[in-house]
Amino acid sequence: MYYGELDRDAKKERPLNLIYLAKEPIFVHIYEPPADEEGGGQVLWFGLEPQLTEEEENIRRELTETLLQEAPTAPSFTTDNEFETILRQMIERYTVLDSELGVTPRRQGRMWEMLGMDDKRLVVNQEQRTRLEYIVIRDLIRNGPLEPLLSDEMLEDIHSIGLKHVHMDHKVFGMVTSNIRFREREILSRFLRAMSERIGRPVSDNKPIIDGALLDGSRINIIFSDDVSMLGPSFTIRKFAEETISITQLIAWGTISSQVAAYIWICLEYGMSVLVSGETASGKTTTLNAILPFIDHNVKIYSAEDTPEVKVRHKIWQRLVTRSSKNEESRVEMFDLLKAALRSRPRYIIIGEIRGVEGATAFQAMQTGHPVIATFHASSIVKMIQRFTGDPINV
Repeated sequence: MYYGELDRDAKKERPLNLIYLAKEPIFVHIYEPPADEEGGGQVLWFGLEPQLTEEEENIRRELTETLLQEAPTAPSFTTDNEFETILRQMIERYTVLDSELGVTPRRQGRMWEMLGMDDKRLVVNQEQRTRLEYIVIRDLIRNGPLEPLLSDEMLEDIHSIGLKHVHMDHKVFGMVTSNIRFREREILSRFLRAMSERIGRPVSDNKPIIDGALLDGSRINIIFSDDVSMLGPSFTIRKFAEETISITQLIAWGTISSQVAAYIWICLEYGMSVLVSGETASGKTTTLNAILPFIDHNVKIYSAEDTPEVKVRHKIWQRLVTRSSKNEESRVEMFDLLKAALRSRPRYIIIGEIRGVEGATAFQAMQTGHPVIATFHASSIVKMIQRFTGDPINV
């Protein structure tokens, strides 16, 4: 069965064998094999994306080589969107459609060399150009083999351990097993090094554990060294929802009641501090983002985070993140950001997550008249109080 947009009722389909659109041009095939077949008892997730033939793969290699050679002459850019636009223009410049030549060459590739012309353009048809554009941009700018996973909005967490198949938490089907895996440890290590460098937090044997944010805002944790991650380099990605879930959606899903939502509204309208506490993946950040519209939109908001997750729609939003560094003088920690907040005169201070000594500073801010909204890991109110009153917070 085909779903243009997957809904939660799809879980009832039996036998489970369906396809839905993730994001053009990527589709997802969900299949649950019978118990007596290989893979039975688990839900399988297959990412369907454009594929290249062997001939087109040769063209891709030549095109990529040309793009890298011509990169120094390309216009400068300041954002990833500008980079993608420039790359698309370069791909169009160094490929030519066979229909524009007036002939259909039997062989694709450097046809100009066969004609004795010094031209780097490659002859392709329109379908080939579209596939080449997707693959080149996927590998040079986006997320390489993980692109189908990060394009599926139905996925919440992505788990990769060594050379095993990647597993994901699916919003409808729970834990699923993907068709994506790294087949060689060297390829996996090279991929993680490149990804960590792109997010500005290089991983190495000297610094094997890093936390950061991908370009789309998703959180990633990488554990690199074999002597730390015994089954090989591993990583976990917490997907970042492109659209903020509203408080009305949380009420409709039964996450909170309308009475509780109204109570939080009154609290925020009158400048009360709010702590959103819960276990891992319980929806703390989602809830925090959903209640922020209750704050007056004409006041200043100050946010401090390790990885940027908070979504504030207010006009005056001072957004800050921590910075890790080997040099202690250039390092910026959460404690530093909260001290700076007390001098910035915000209406509300938003802390992405309280983990350590910055918790004491957050309570000092509350005592000085600066209301705080924050998330905190604890399984109950009792556990939350125990964590706040114990080391290292000691409130």
